[in-house]
Amino acid sequence: MANFDAPGAQPLPTSVEVREIDENTLDESVLKTIWRDLVTIGKNVRTVLIPINWKFNTNQQALRNWDLWGPLIFMLLLATTLSWGSQSASTIFAMVFAECGLGAIVLTINVIVLGGDIVFFQALCLLGYCLFPICISAIVCASFSQTWVRGIALLLGLGWASAATIPFMGKAVPPGRQTLAIYPVVLMYCSIGWLALVKS
Repeated sequence: MANFDAPGAQPLPTSVEVREIDENTLDESVLKTIWRDLVTIGKNVRTVLIPINWKFNTNQQALRNWDLWGPLIFMLLLATTLSWGSQSASTIFAMVFAECGLGAIVLTINVIVLGGDIVFFQALCLLGYCLFPICISAIVCASFSQTWVRGIALLLGLGWASAATIPFMGKAVPPGRQTLAIYPVVLMYCSIGWLALVKS
């Protein structure tokens, strides 16, 4: 069969390359960039609110399209809520960020050891978005002084956050190892939740 490729000719871009070219953001307006980021945050928050297999979540799309705006907002909200009115506000504020960063490192190493594929910023994005239910629990704990109300809100938030982690991690690790991957994340959520429970 004759070879019709001219010497030195460049191959045609694949569909993936064409999509990447179409998504070039260097020449788009600021408003369009902000709107695109808000849509991404909204889709990720929707995945956390209703942790089912959304179409956006298939084939690791949610992890591939990671962003740090949503996690930053939720970490700031949680840190502010936990440190509000505390005598050691700066310590608690820094502890939340340090714990999330350490949790992302542990999650990344754990997933790689289990044979999965994830990078640090993807792990940080995952942890940050799944903090949203715990943020709600922290606000409830800060609004009510009854221990039983705090306990119920915290249990619901921890269960919600843990369940929301599963769709994100479903494609990141081999089948049958999701529990081992989620276990350290749940421990981190419990330690943060304890801060919300004991907040005076």
